[in-house]
Amino acid sequence: MPDDGSGPAGKVEGIPLFLIPKAVAEQIKKNGDAIFQIHVERKFHHRYTVRVETLDEHARRLKQGDFLQDGDSNG
Repeated sequence: MPDDGSGPAGKVEGIPLFLIPKAVAEQIKKNGDAIFQIHVERKFHHRYTVRVETLDEHARRLKQGDFLQDGDSNG
């Protein structure tokens, strides 16, 4: 599974649908109770990105004023 290693929690990109449970399980083993949220996003050609955000990363994002999640909008 390709892993770009972004941040301490991680992001796995370009995985097929049937490997999502494995990618999520690996991230849970790696980060444990520190996980705040897990995002699964469909990309092109039936490939998916699994992104994990820890509680520390979430708190840091809120302090920076970045309140909108990916894909959220005000309209």
